[in-house]
Amino acid sequence: MKERKNILTLDGKTFLSAPIIDTSIDLCVFDIGGQFEKVKAKLIKLYGDIEVTADGVAANLCTLKCGDVIEICAQPEFSKKRYNAADAMRVTARLTREGDGCPWDRAQTHDSIRINMIEEAYEAVDAIDKRDLPNMCEEFGDVLLQSLLHSDISRRTGEFDFDDVCDGLCKKLIGRHTFIFGSDSAGSADDALSLWEKNKGIEKHYDTVKSQLQKLPENFPSLLLCQKTHKKLKKAGEYVNPQADLESALNSGDYAKAIAACAALLSDSGKDAEVELNKLVKQKIESL
Repeated sequence: MKERKNILTLDGKTFLSAPIIDTSIDLCVFDIGGQFEKVKAKLIKLYGDIEVTADGVAANLCTLKCGDVIEICAQPEFSKKRYNAADAMRVTARLTREGDGCPWDRAQTHDSIRINMIEEAYEAVDAIDKRDLPNMCEEFGDVLLQSLLHSDISRRTGEFDFDDVCDGLCKKLIGRHTFIFGSDSAGSADDALSLWEKNKGIEKHYDTVKSQLQKLPENFPSLLLCQKTHKKLKKAGEYVNPQADLESALNSGDYAKAIAACAALLSDSGKDAEVELNKLVKQKIESL
């Protein structure tokens, strides 16, 4: 391979474990040893349908020196057979580039595309419920796009960028999984969740259950808010009796309180009130 200024050089083991490889710069994988087939499989995943031969020739990827070293030329930024997370960031930045970016994308603000975040999340959940794998893949991309767009808006206004978003996310995951990255231990999913909530409370400086409840998003759907509130009160040892609340509400005609009590009862039975009510409505429609 001719001398280049920018080249990513990784040993075979590091290459295989790397979560993201930027295919827009030259790549050199060395010390492959007995991992050639695994390295080849990852290269195909990264670059598309390629042919890696014993003599190291692959027409669509310039020259590959196969054996213990594989070298691949940088791919065109916006004309690839396969794209990854690094490309998603690059394409988003190109769309909002000053001067020759997309006028619509550049004109958007956090407020103007706020509803898109909600709509895309609902569409992703719908795909999950239907176990529609192709649609799940597409909708997860749309949800990611919303994060990229909002991060890009903030990058252009000097607030924060997508690297800051990823930095905060990783610090949160590491800080709350003290049973993975620290000295705590969790023998079950319940133990893990308890430690997560404990570490979250320390991080957020929650002193009381009221302070936790006050941090719940104001725009939560009502049934979800009811269930979240009930769970936190119950976990904190506060007295809750949704069955008694339901009977009292029905006797007094307080139907809003009755709905909240039903949501709490569904929560205690391990069911999602929103899902169950949605299912009931669909059954009624289908029975017509």
